[in-house]
Amino acid sequence: MKKTRWFAVIYGLILAVVTLAGIEAIASFYAPAWPARALRSIPPVNADTTMKSLTDKPWITKPFNSWGMNDRERSLAKPLDVTFRSVFDGDSFVEFTLNRQSLPAAVEERAVQHGIKGFEAIDLGISATNPRSYYYRMRDVALAMSPDALLVFFFAGNDFMPADEGFGSGILPPLVDESPGGSILGRVMPRTNWLLVNRLRLSELLRGNKPIPGEFDRLYAIAHGPPAERVPAIVAHMKKYYYPDMSEKQLTEIFSRGGDRFWAAFEKRPYDEEYLMGWLLNLMVSAEVRSDNQVKIRTPQDAEKQVSNAEIDATMSWLVAMQDLAKSRNIPLRVFLIPTANVSPDFVEFWKPWPRYFSWYLLSSARLERLVTALGHTNVPFVDLRKEFQGVPGAYRMIDAHWTEKGVGIAADRVYAEIAKLMAHR
Repeated sequence: MKKTRWFAVIYGLILAVVTLAGIEAIASFYAPAWPARALRSIPPVNADTTMKSLTDKPWITKPFNSWGMNDRERSLAKPLDVTFRSVFDGDSFVEFTLNRQSLPAAVEERAVQHGIKGFEAIDLGISATNPRSYYYRMRDVALAMSPDALLVFFFAGNDFMPADEGFGSGILPPLVDESPGGSILGRVMPRTNWLLVNRLRLSELLRGNKPIPGEFDRLYAIAHGPPAERVPAIVAHMKKYYYPDMSEKQLTEIFSRGGDRFWAAFEKRPYDEEYLMGWLLNLMVSAEVRSDNQVKIRTPQDAEKQVSNAEIDATMSWLVAMQDLAKSRNIPLRVFLIPTANVSPDFVEFWKPWPRYFSWYLLSSARLERLVTALGHTNVPFVDLRKEFQGVPGAYRMIDAHWTEKGVGIAADRVYAEIAKLMAHR
């Protein structure tokens, strides 16, 4: 009887291993090669070629490289003619496609202007990711590239971690995750992990955006249509796809507050053109119907009261973990803290009619202030970019709150200056 039981156990284990190996083999026909599958689980943000409204801005939809990054082709091995290789890790502020030049590309350009040869600024920025993703991207991909410097870009608007999601929290890692190195399945069956995240829409970006076919072009047509028809058309769109139970009167009141100045933001431009986004309209309405403490914030003092030390600690734990990881390989790391757009006076003025929506920016600023103080007591080298952007008009886009081309230039100058110090120390 014992032999029969042991045989059943061993046979069951062999069958399970063979089955899992078969699943992983099948997944290999769908998942991209490494490191692409370790970096991105969904197509790049510019992959939708059906957006006819962007045909006059070819840089927005230009193909990404074979790794799925907004960059030229790179090699894992450091080329012989490269004397300094820096890797940029972050979210949409690193990846951003609406500008003609990404931040890493702008920094590379500055190196050329300063006569530096063999300099690389590699773009590993992926929109809608957070410090947890930055850590695994650094550990599993960036370090394999023999970098001379690791640069992490932390955005105060959406990079703060929940209190219970600090580094090392939880008994076990998740079974499946967008960052394969941070999941159980991703460690043993990375292709299967990628396929599940891709097919089940488990990425942060897809979880935060409602899939409405053709929405971008529809909203573009509304923004550039007859002025008298804009608000009624937006109300109809929001009622149909987002808030069917809200009255047209309430929706009309929300979207009428900014008057012509709101719609002027979408005027056509050769660059720095702004686009009406479904996620933005959703957030504007959501802020009006919610009753939580955040939407009641009106002053920096109000915001300070809402900051959670637990969130700051959880966030800081990932930044410290990245510094420890870089230090263990003797690679210098710099964390660049990106302030939210309310450091620009024109942005503040633009959003005055929607104080409940704007409350998020006040809270983000208060969180950043607390994080700066906390980081000052750690060994994490950081650069507070508020000094470069505070009070500077025209540095942020009004709608999606990313940097304009002017803002990218300001950031690139400061980042290159920091890299120049690292090159000098070498």
